[in-house]
Order: sequence, then structure tokens, then C-alpha cells
Amino acid sequence: MSQRRKRKTPGRRVWVFSQLNHDLQPEQIARILVAASLEQAQREADARRLAAEMGNRHDVDGSGVEGGRHD
Repeated sequence: MSQRRKRKTPGRRVWVFSQLNHDLQPEQIARILVAASLEQAQREADARRLAAEMGNRHDVDGSGVEGGRHD
């Protein structure tokens, strides 16, 4: 059986958990996801601000791809 692997793009953060925590409550998971989402949104806003300061008219979303993500 072949296993699909994805490469981590430079600058992208990956969370690794050493143990599975069966005691996590939905509220705790929600807080973790919200914190990560807010951090990503801040990085994207910073990238847009920097692009605007540099006179770049292209939309930059922090993915490293001009014009946004193309997934």
C-alpha cells in the first residue's frame, strides 16, 4: 500500500502532538483552532500590508502564491 506524503512549504507551521489526549473537550479544540486561524489571518494581513507598501498590486494571501491560493 502506498502512502501519500505532502511536503511542508517553507514558513508553514505544522503542529505535532506527542500523545493523543482523549480528554480534550470540544471547547478546547475550538480555542486551538480559533487561535491558529487568528494567527494565520494576522500573517495574511501583514503580507497584504507589506505588498501594498512595496507597491505590489497583486493580492497576496500569505500562501506564497501571487493572486491567492490555487488549491
